[in-house]
Amino acid sequence: MTAGDSLRLCVLGDLESIHTRRWLEPFVERGHEVHAVSYYPPAATLDGVSVHALSGRRQEARKTAQEGGTSPTGLLPPTLLRLVNALRYRRRGLARAVREIRPQVLHAHYVVEYGFFAAVSGFHPLIVTAWGSDILVAAQASPLARAIARYTLRRADLVTSNNDYMTRKICELGVPPEKVATVVFGTDRYFLEQPEASVNLRAPEPEQPPVVISTRSLDSPLYNVDSVLRAMALLRRRLPQAQLLIAGVGRRQPALERLAAELGLGDSVRFIGFLERPALRDALASAQVYVSVPNSDATSVSNLSAMAAGCFPVVSDLPSQEEWIQDGVNGYRVPLGDVTALAQRLGDALEDSDRRREAASLNRKLVEERGLWEENALEMERLYQRLARTPLAPRGR
Repeated sequence: MTAGDSLRLCVLGDLESIHTRRWLEPFVERGHEVHAVSYYPPAATLDGVSVHALSGRRQEARKTAQEGGTSPTGLLPPTLLRLVNALRYRRRGLARAVREIRPQVLHAHYVVEYGFFAAVSGFHPLIVTAWGSDILVAAQASPLARAIARYTLRRADLVTSNNDYMTRKICELGVPPEKVATVVFGTDRYFLEQPEASVNLRAPEPEQPPVVISTRSLDSPLYNVDSVLRAMALLRRRLPQAQLLIAGVGRRQPALERLAAELGLGDSVRFIGFLERPALRDALASAQVYVSVPNSDATSVSNLSAMAAGCFPVVSDLPSQEEWIQDGVNGYRVPLGDVTALAQRLGDALEDSDRRREAASLNRKLVEERGLWEENALEMERLYQRLARTPLAPRGR
């Protein structure tokens, strides 16, 4: 990329989120001038990104509306809290900060929160990216939530999503198809390295216990980690040596640990916390099966990382999963809320090494072709370039 191709980009999103930070990385590496606006200074350092904090005071341990949080006093539901936060961002000078940055593109992540705040600022060109629960859950919560989503989407010059199903749902909210692009926010090529490390792609070791791994957040009940524990209790009647690794953190961990004790799971369940990339890849390689059964999901980076590392996926039977998991071929899809079916499929997967081996090869190829963020970021870069160089038609109020 030549100097003339580089852009001045500004991102509005949750800068504490590892996903937001990963989104920024390839554009910094490719020489773009990247800015990010945050209400509070983020705790994490963003290498190569100029951060503009609207308030100098940090608020520790805050709950965001996208996580299902409420106001500090607990009096406001999430949708009303978003209206309050939009006013807070406006009063703190979001529009002024963006004008001073003078980006060629403003890109906001999460439609009903940061996308909404960016839409209120009135800056163009504006890209809004949907992450999944913003469109599939939050926007459906109430008429006001749906109105916020429609308001935001109408004011965006381009909307992106990370799977075809969510793109269709965005169009159902009134966005013309030509204004929506599907860009898969995928995993890193790092997880495709060392395929021989996967327990599913090497000769079995004597006395090796069957292992299931979950890597989803423990913050939200959306991910149904409690159902995974209940399924594990049933699974152990069939496979007494089965073990479960829970590689995640969140405020629900104490309650989940109590549930594991009540179910008598004992040492068969280990809460191993958040893992950095090397430890996560090792943990995924050590597990035969990966489990993720949320009530709602887009294309999950966690799922793609597990597939790349060679795990056999057992996931919720959601429309968004149809693009990645063919039931019984490269994974299993189980009905929502059916703990018995989940336990059955976990056992089926653990007992069928041939199916797991074939699926590991298929999944690695699928991720290589469609699920790598390093590659898909180039498509996002082309969208940035196109929008930055397209004159905008005058807009009415």
